Parts: sequence; structure tokens; C-alpha cells
Amino acid sequence: MAPRPACKNCGATTFEHDNAAGNVVCTACGYLFEESQIVSEVTFGEASNGAAVVQGSFVGADQAFARNSGGGFRKNGSWESREQTLANGKRRIMNLANALKLPEFIGEAANRWFQLAVTHNFVQGRRSQYVVAACLYVACRQQETTHMLIDFADLLQVSVFAIGATYLKLVKVLQIKKIPLIDPSIYIQRFAVRLEFGTETRKVMNDAVRLVQRMGKDWLHQGRRPAGVAGACLLVAARMNNFRRSKAEIVHVAKVAEDTIQRRLDEFKHTAAGQLTVQDFRGTNIESEADPPSFTKHRNREVAELREREAKLRLADAAVNEAERVVAHDLDETLMDRSFQKISDIITEGSNDQSSSKIFSEDSENLSDVDDDEIQSFMLNEQEVEIKSQVWEQINREYLIEQEQKRLKFEADQKAGIVRAPRKRKRNKPRDSTTENLPETPAESAKAMLQKKAFSKKINYAALDHLFNKAKK
Repeated sequence: MAPRPACKNCGATTFEHDNAAGNVVCTACGYLFEESQIVSEVTFGEASNGAAVVQGSFVGADQAFARNSGGGFRKNGSWESREQTLANGKRRIMNLANALKLPEFIGEAANRWFQLAVTHNFVQGRRSQYVVAACLYVACRQQETTHMLIDFADLLQVSVFAIGATYLKLVKVLQIKKIPLIDPSIYIQRFAVRLEFGTETRKVMNDAVRLVQRMGKDWLHQGRRPAGVAGACLLVAARMNNFRRSKAEIVHVAKVAEDTIQRRLDEFKHTAAGQLTVQDFRGTNIESEADPPSFTKHRNREVAELREREAKLRLADAAVNEAERVVAHDLDETLMDRSFQKISDIITEGSNDQSSSKIFSEDSENLSDVDDDEIQSFMLNEQEVEIKSQVWEQINREYLIEQEQKRLKFEADQKAGIVRAPRKRKRNKPRDSTTENLPETPAESAKAMLQKKAFSKKINYAALDHLFNKAKK
């Protein structure tokens, strides 16, 4: 049996092994017996089949414990899939950060987010370049850099919407709360340099920053892409300094649609600052704030609908008033008619039947005593017919719209080849004494009713026959 090693200082044989530091310490006197058992030399041995193998374990800089080298040491050791994913992710993050000229600390922050994503199994089923770009964009947002999501898409040659969807899911899974909102003014310098204003760049930037601040007070930032706001402000600032920059140039730099730039300009036009001249804008500080564009848009729509409703009501009132005027005019003409006055006098005087028979003919269909002018007075002219038709259409407007919709739907179905057969209503013929097989007694009638319609499965209908038999007795 081999003798146990003894302490060189006190001769004790009890030692304490510190595996983390690789040290062996004497428990009696505290003497450091061995130090740093981890060696950097590579030693080889021979296996039973004669093959050369590496002896010892491989410990990486970012590993918590040693791993056996084995036969796969030539291929970076027997790394696990998780560590391969972390290493590949870090390498891609650093490559992408270098391509975008980002500082090293932003790449390190993105790498930490990637490690958290791997811990939450977020990378499974997703392309690694989407996850890498999303992690790096989160780090850029937290540091408020001028990089946009489309910059990552251009560099990786992938869809910006795919990276955006991955970014939103990453923020939700990792519950990232502290992501500041982007101030459009951070893009002003980047866009202004690319638009080449020369020596006037600083002046154009100052005007653009003031426009951005003014838009922020007028609620033009909320819910809108910062690049679109910055592009619109730069376009206005360029025109303020006599630079002819087209919308196409702004679109090329800001990477937004031309329609987006035009909408921001239209919204700014309806504010108080949009009505000022260049000199007034530079020398005036407006303290008031405009309403949000969405609020103003819905308010204008409500006002337009209210005005339209009032106009329809005024038209209906005018039609009713015109109809009342025509009716009053006809009533006055009727009251002034001689025949009506004569009839009224006879009724008032209480004339007898003989005098009444002179006026009213016994034959109701005989109109010989009525002249043509009187008949013409009861008929409506074209203007009166049109007014009465408008009143009737206004009163029955909903019914007419419903009937028109039914007609259009029926015509569309006919063109599409859809023909619905009219439903035939089942009419129950009333039963009377002429009906065949009519029950003779109430018992037979009740029995026939129970056979025709069963009220419940729990009723013994056979037992009811004995009940009816007892009733006969």
C-alpha cells in the first residue's frame, strides 16, 4: 500500500481539496500543499486499441465545470448543443455589431439578451439571425442609438417585418419593460448628413429639431413612426433654408413611404404653427397645444354627420310646410266656392229633405250637377304631386331603402344563378262535420291526439286505453 503524503510543514496527513481553485491545503497548519492542479499542457495516452487519446479535461473560459476531451477534442471538444448555440449567437452578434459600427458594450448587452432568450427556449423554431437582430435592436433601443430596424434587415437581407415580429415576441417573452420611446430628433443629424446641406447643415438641423418639438406639443408624435416625423421636419426645414429637396430624396434617406411624409405635412398644416411664416416661426414660441389629429378627425366627421342630418330635417320641414301651405290654399278655395257656400247655407238653415234632394242627387254616380272646375280643384297639379311624393318618401325612407336592398340582392342572386323557390306555407284545413274519420266521442279524440303527438317518453300510453274503457262503462 502506498504511503499517504505528509505535510512538509507539520507532517500531518489530513488535507482539504478545493476543486474550484485546484488547491490542496493542510487542515492542521494551513500549509498550501498543492496549488493549481489545472494545467494547460496537453498530454496524450494510448487506448486499448492502440489509438492516441487526449488525457485530462478541457475547461473553457465561459464554462462552469470541466468536460472530458475524448476523441472529439480536435473538433472544439464535445460541446453541448446549448453551448454551441450560445457561442454561435455571440459570434453573429459581434459580427453584426461590427458591421453596424456599434460599440462593444452594446454587443455585450445584446449577448446577455440572447442568453436569456436561449434560457427561455425562445430560439427554438426560429431563425437565429432573426433572434440575433432582435436582441441587438433591444440593446440599441435601450441605449437610444440612431439605428432603425430596417438597417438590420438591409444588412441581413431579410424581411423587416420578420425581424419586427421576432422583436415584439422577444420583448413579450422576456418581459422587457424599460424600453424608451424613440424621440424623432435623434434621427435628424443622421438624415441631414446624408441629404448634404453643406455649410448650412447645422442651421437646417436646428430648424428641424424645433419642428420636431413643435409637433410633439401638437400630439403628432404619438402612434407614428419617428422616422416619418423626422423626415417631414427635415423637408420643411430644407424649404425654410431655400434647399430644394424632393419627397423622393427624403423617402430614400428616411426609408418611409412618400404617403407617410405627406400625411405628417398635412397634419402639421392644420396646427397653429403651420400657419406661421418662417420668420414668425423662428421668433415666436407658441404655448398653446393643438388637439390630437385622430380626435380632430373624428370630431370633424361627427360635425359633418350632424350638419347632414340637420339639412335633411330642414328639407323635410320645408316639404311639410309647403304641403301645409298647399292644403291651406286648397281649403280656402273650397270655402270660397259657391257650391260649398250654398251647401253650408242649406245645412245651417236646416232645410228639409226636398230641398236637399235638389242639391244632392239620389244617384251617387251622377255628377251632372258638378262642374269641371270643381272636379279640377280636387285634383293635384304636378308641383303638388312632387311635394306630396317627397313627404311620403321622407316618412317611409327606411322602408324604401329596405325594399331597394331586397331588390338588388334578388337581382344579384339571379345573375349568380341562385334561385330560391318560394316557401309554401302549410295551411291546416279546419276540421268540421265534413271531415272524414272524425272521432265520435271525446275519449276517441283524446286517444287520437296522444297517438299523433307524444308528450313524454315516461308516460305509459297503453294504460290510457283502460282509462278510456272505464269511462265507457
